[in-house]
Amino acid sequence: MATSGVTGDTPPWRYLPVALALMLPIVACVGWTWMQAHDAQRLEGETAARIVRAQAESILTQSRDMLGRVAEQAGKPCAEVLPMLQRWGTLNPYFRSLVLVRERRVYCSSAVGPVDASLDDFSKWKINIVSEHWQISVAGTPLAPERPAILIGKSGADGTGGIVVVDGRYVQDLVNAVATMDDLQLELVVGKNGAPIRSDSWGGAAARAVPLRQEDADEAAAAGLRVHVLAPPETLVRAWSRSMATYLPVALLLGLGLAVATHRLQVSRRSFKERLRRAMRAGEFLVHYQPVYGHATGRCEGVEALMRWERPGIGPVRPDVFIAEAEAQGAIIPLTQHLLMLIERDMRTWPTPPDFHIGVNIAAEHLSSAALLPDVQSFAAKVAARHPLVVLEITERSLIADDGQARRNIDALRAQGVRVAIDDFGTGHCSLSYLQKFPVDYLKIDQGFVQAIGPADEEAPVLDAIITLAHRLGLSVVAEGVETPHQFDYLTARGVAFIQGYLFARPMPSAEFARWYAGHEQPGGAA
Repeated sequence: MATSGVTGDTPPWRYLPVALALMLPIVACVGWTWMQAHDAQRLEGETAARIVRAQAESILTQSRDMLGRVAEQAGKPCAEVLPMLQRWGTLNPYFRSLVLVRERRVYCSSAVGPVDASLDDFSKWKINIVSEHWQISVAGTPLAPERPAILIGKSGADGTGGIVVVDGRYVQDLVNAVATMDDLQLELVVGKNGAPIRSDSWGGAAARAVPLRQEDADEAAAAGLRVHVLAPPETLVRAWSRSMATYLPVALLLGLGLAVATHRLQVSRRSFKERLRRAMRAGEFLVHYQPVYGHATGRCEGVEALMRWERPGIGPVRPDVFIAEAEAQGAIIPLTQHLLMLIERDMRTWPTPPDFHIGVNIAAEHLSSAALLPDVQSFAAKVAARHPLVVLEITERSLIADDGQARRNIDALRAQGVRVAIDDFGTGHCSLSYLQKFPVDYLKIDQGFVQAIGPADEEAPVLDAIITLAHRLGLSVVAEGVETPHQFDYLTARGVAFIQGYLFARPMPSAEFARWYAGHEQPGGAA
């Protein structure tokens, strides 16, 4: 038989799923590595903030301890306590000066000695000493206006108090050291309105930096200090690039694998007609033959040809699947033509006698097609040397769907010796009147009715009615799906002429059938 191919360029849109499958892992990798880099930077920021906080808290703790001792000296004459203040300041490198206050006036400092100045005169000290304990970071002090400091103070009820001035240089060195480790920008703020003490890396790029750690107001109020950490965009991009270098090759391989799988899936979902044509050209189809037992002769009187599809690398395709798909896709006629060609090839080696039945299933579309008559005639001519009896097996649906062409086809073929059987009778919705109007020769009872035969002497009334109807219409009866001797006896006792089922033989390839037939020539029961 001849088959036609589909030509033409592949439309570009068919490559879109393949391109999407290729790009999806790459896009996912880009997004995931960006988030991973951002999370890694955030983790670095939180780590840096914890280091700065811990060191700053250590300095502030020592300062608070010293503040308690300084505040105890508040109100005493400066000359009396100055040596003590100077000794304390010298022993602790963190302190820039220790200051005593009375009536909002500084009267003694470990750095300059006795002094008489109002706190209000120091514009850089924007502090509020109303509360008993306070701390704040400032941009500078009167003695070092360009160097930040941290002030920790304690006020007494009598208007006296003490202040510890922590040199901001140590905090500045701390934030610089931590910022340098991970190329970050850090700032430390002590107190609610404190001035920020920032790393040297904090500059104009801060406006473009990515926040990694910012404490809210409640957290800052509880801790007394805040740490902000920023990362320049270049740092984040470098971290992202390192992550991309690690994972992008994997994403490319995964994308390539998905693209190949998608392409294969597209190929497998191409036009079913195209796949059938390829399968027929590649010789993937074969025919299994199920023998039919004749009760009158006690031997095999014929076979039903059953098409099978073996896909390389996949395995067998269920007949009900590919035949139904072929009917739905309008490919059943080429498939049946291929079936006839395979049967003709197989029969060349069979030792079968004249009038050996060859049952071929014909779909409703083919039965009503003008191609049926030449197809069957060509097949009959090619196997004429073996003189078989060709039996076209059609379904009840074929009778209902007939528009007149099927009747003309069957009339012409029956005139040439071809016979017609109604397959799987009782499972469709055929009106019984069709059996009187339509020229058929055999009625094949569906195996579902055969299975209704009970194991004892129970009767199967529906099955009996079908057999009686067939006899009244002058039709020979073929029973399908016979599996037990009890079913065989029940059917033959009611005049069923032909038996088909596993009790007699299973479907088998051509070579196996030829051997089987040669060994079952003798009359007798089911094998």
